[in-house]
Amino acid sequence: MKYLKVFDKNLIQNGYLINAYEVERRRRINSDYEISFMVPMTSEDYKTKISIKGHIQDERGQFYVINSRGRIRDGKKLTSSIYCTHVMFKLTDFKFPYASYIDEAYGIHISQLTDAISAATGGKFKFSIDDSFDLHDVKDFGRGNCLQALNQIIKMYGCEVEPDNFVIHLKKKIGTNSGMQYRLKKNIVSSSFKDDGSSLVTRMFAQMKDGRTFIGIESSNLTPDELSLLNSVPGAIDNGRLAVNYLISPFAQYWSNTTNTYFDGELIEQDIEDPIELLKATRKALNEQDILTLEATISAADLFKIDQSQPIPKLGDTVLCIDPKMDMKNLSCRITELVEYPFSMEKHSQPTISNSTLQDYDDIISDLERAKNIVDNLFSNGKVRTEVFESFAKQAVIDINNSKTELIYPPEGGILAQEKTNPLEQVRLTSKGIGISTDGWNSIRAAITARGVVAEQVIGQLGNFVSMVIGSGNNVTKINTNGISSGHADYYSAPFRVDMQGNVIANSIKLMGQINNSEMNSSVINAGTIIGSLIKAGILEGGTITGALIRTAVSGRRIETSSQGFGAFDSNGVNRIAIKTSGDDTISALSFFGSGGSFAGEINSYANQGRMNIFSNDLFIGSNSMSNPIYFQGRSTFNGVVTFNSSVNGLSLGIGDINGLRSELESLKDQLSSLRSEFRGHSHSVNIGTHNHGNKENQNWGGTFTTSLP
Repeated sequence: MKYLKVFDKNLIQNGYLINAYEVERRRRINSDYEISFMVPMTSEDYKTKISIKGHIQDERGQFYVINSRGRIRDGKKLTSSIYCTHVMFKLTDFKFPYASYIDEAYGIHISQLTDAISAATGGKFKFSIDDSFDLHDVKDFGRGNCLQALNQIIKMYGCEVEPDNFVIHLKKKIGTNSGMQYRLKKNIVSSSFKDDGSSLVTRMFAQMKDGRTFIGIESSNLTPDELSLLNSVPGAIDNGRLAVNYLISPFAQYWSNTTNTYFDGELIEQDIEDPIELLKATRKALNEQDILTLEATISAADLFKIDQSQPIPKLGDTVLCIDPKMDMKNLSCRITELVEYPFSMEKHSQPTISNSTLQDYDDIISDLERAKNIVDNLFSNGKVRTEVFESFAKQAVIDINNSKTELIYPPEGGILAQEKTNPLEQVRLTSKGIGISTDGWNSIRAAITARGVVAEQVIGQLGNFVSMVIGSGNNVTKINTNGISSGHADYYSAPFRVDMQGNVIANSIKLMGQINNSEMNSSVINAGTIIGSLIKAGILEGGTITGALIRTAVSGRRIETSSQGFGAFDSNGVNRIAIKTSGDDTISALSFFGSGGSFAGEINSYANQGRMNIFSNDLFIGSNSMSNPIYFQGRSTFNGVVTFNSSVNGLSLGIGDINGLRSELESLKDQLSSLRSEFRGHSHSVNIGTHNHGNKENQNWGGTFTTSLP
């Protein structure tokens, strides 16, 4: 497939996006699944095929929802950037039903939860459990939409998602090991490689609900390596039972130094009540953090595009990286993120390989969204809603416990709040103010002092102010009791201003949304689409008007063009001339009707024979002036009786043009020839009696005589 397929919101295909370019697909394990591309706004692809909440399909057969269309002007070049997400993310549009909410349950199979999500979507989404997962205790499941519920399943059971349109596969680990290699001088174009030890942990402490730990459980629950490492610590094992609430990494000795014997970390799981389950969770967390985080981003030539025998990189695949000068010596990691250009031969995939799946911003926002919704729901009309206060308090405890913040009192004074998992994230409180840093206090991202507030972003609702000023001189934006103004120090001279009543004055406005119940005067509208029930204008200029009723008057004598066809109406509103779109016959006929609406006749060209027909029960063709005759040019055929009520001039008819005339004349000719032949061969005898014509000298005159031939 060379092009993206495009579908409408009901997954009915509209064709192919032949003008789309810079098609980029980005996928990340348990995170991003998106496609973006560019398309000219002047193309039919943009005008007729791409619509919000429509769909596209890539060469893998996967559907993506068109979520946004950005517009970009570069001189006369108009371009739209399209952003799409996989149909799996439609799960956010389904609210998990309250009736299916699970407050607390024990030993739940993963399929029980996925079946609940599938039912919440009305069966639109289905799940395939491709691996076996241990039973898990479930608490507070289903508070939100179906995507949040799926995210909760992923975290509880430690599974990975591989969507196939509306069928979502859950596996312990996606991808395979097909022997894919990224090797210098073979397919590596460029690369970057980072190893990070900022979150290294070699001794993991743990606690569960109500601050309890696994102290006191039998040491037989430990693995041989865990038991050996704890036996090396005096007092860690007492009478065959654990006396400490931590596990030690087998790499602890390698990373120990004169300053740190261990690199400590802490796991707090408020949803766990069983010490054995806490031990398993601690073991898993330690295994994930007792090694360096390795991450490499590679720009690799897609050899499979020119050689089909070469392996195709897939998300989750285990690959081998070989670039010795970049310290990548037979580095074996998984593809955790994959950027692809499936329809371009010039651009190549950019895999990110890592030994861990890092949580990104979208995942963090998804986790915090429920806490935000609880806060928003806590207050209603200025009153505390007690029915949600308990939920709010519970969530606050979870968020505080999960923050992993340590308070330090530096010698220079003040209070330092430092993140345990990332010591570079710090908040300091001194008598001069509060500062926030993310790089170990080398720089300050935000601060509050007596002089004011400094921050890259200010998010939230600000209080009451007399005036706010951004800029200086006339290059300024002001918010004061007059309203909002920009472009001039004086409010009434500013080219842009909004007063307290909502009236806007601006030199130019680019609106991306709707204009409701408004009137525009002396304006030019340059737009791709104008939707409305009534548009009044002196002159309309445009390329195409589709699906509209166009008429010269509302009633009476008028001309109308609509989806029903073309019509001419008299003063009584009777349709006298029509071209109808109801069928192929009516669309090829110009029909005429009498003043009473009865059919009078039509001009049509039904058949595919290049002929035009004029039909009527009573057809009159005439000229108002005798000096201007009616002309029939070319061969004419009259299939009925023809009556001439006046003289006919210039009529030239051959014998063959008159039916039967030739045969009649031939018959007369034959008869004349027969008569002539008989006449020429005829003779007879004449008898004349004796006579003398009164002269007695004439004696014996008379007798029988034979006539001569003619």
